[in-house]
Amino acid sequence: MRLTLLSIVILLTLLTQHSIAKEYKWNNKLTFLGFLKKYHIPQKIYYNMDREDRELIQEIKAGQSYTINWKKGKISTINIPVSDELMLQIKRIKQGYIANYVPIPYKLIEKTISIKIKNGLDKDLYRATKTHYYYKEIQEVYSKALPLNKMKKGDRVIIFYTQRYRHNKPYTSPKIEACLIEINKKPYYGFLMDDNKYYDSMGVKYQRTYTTRFIIPVNYKRISSRFTQSRYHPILHRYRAHLGIDYAARRGNRIVASSSGKIVFKGWKGGYGRVVEIKHPGGIKTLYAHMSRFGKYNRGSYVKQGQVIGYVGTSGRSTGPHLHFGLYKNGHAINPARYVAKRQAKKIKLKGRQYRKLRKIVLHFRPQFREVKRRKNNIVKKESSKCLNCFKRLPPR
Repeated sequence: MRLTLLSIVILLTLLTQHSIAKEYKWNNKLTFLGFLKKYHIPQKIYYNMDREDRELIQEIKAGQSYTINWKKGKISTINIPVSDELMLQIKRIKQGYIANYVPIPYKLIEKTISIKIKNGLDKDLYRATKTHYYYKEIQEVYSKALPLNKMKKGDRVIIFYTQRYRHNKPYTSPKIEACLIEINKKPYYGFLMDDNKYYDSMGVKYQRTYTTRFIIPVNYKRISSRFTQSRYHPILHRYRAHLGIDYAARRGNRIVASSSGKIVFKGWKGGYGRVVEIKHPGGIKTLYAHMSRFGKYNRGSYVKQGQVIGYVGTSGRSTGPHLHFGLYKNGHAINPARYVAKRQAKKIKLKGRQYRKLRKIVLHFRPQFREVKRRKNNIVKKESSKCLNCFKRLPPR
């Protein structure tokens, strides 16, 4: 008995000397300041952050899992995911605590879904995967340009996608890399490109059948930075989110309202410099930053889509003339690339280098589509530690 008790004491001593990680759930009634108070962390951690970093904290959702590493009964680090790519890390040091945003480590798994329709695309995908994510992503691929609700028995869907895993669990929605919808034996392919939009095998973009509500707000040279929850900042030399799209443009180019709405802010906003914010119906707000000067409209004014609200500049924290364009829904940042379009473009087709890049992607997936079609049985996503849906005979994706 003494030996057993001694063993327990030694084990407990070893455990207290080593770091122990525990997982918790974010309470829907818990604020970030309340969280700091709960764990006796100084609130200056929050107040010392700049505006953009504090804004990202609002992305913490109720029920979100976070981990605390304990060492000798004290907190060593806290990791709180704020997006699919970035987490807030609070670390204990000799002087107290420091907070930084760091990339979330993850494992990327490639998988495949292939099913023949029996009762409808939405129902069959849900029955196979137990989630509506795949149907929603398919809708994004084809931008409601195809009558997906009219798919009949015998039609087919094939999806090649990637899924991020952390602690052996998927923690993001699937990202479709390539897919095929067959309607009455007619194939409709979709391939993901760098602009986060999908094109058919000949480079024609799938578009909605109605006019877009939002337009690109500036005549630009190129997109210098895309929407991401994790970007290494060229000035600050650290990771932070980039909650918008940067359109590199000539200084003085006109900036127009992406959609009709009411100006709710016009002024200076820290690193964003000169900013205009417009509120739109449906809980949507657009933000236009780094202006050189404002247009004639003031706060409280209603502007129509296409009216000039400012001019391109480099005000605030900026490396060159560009427009930072942000889109928010119910206070949360969303990717503007999925909502904006050039107003005059009725048919978008890739050309030159982008078209050649698309054709390489098409040739890459072509043998994989053939292999999946040859298989009679359905291939569906399953929860397993094994590598499901992996085709050893196919080239690696």
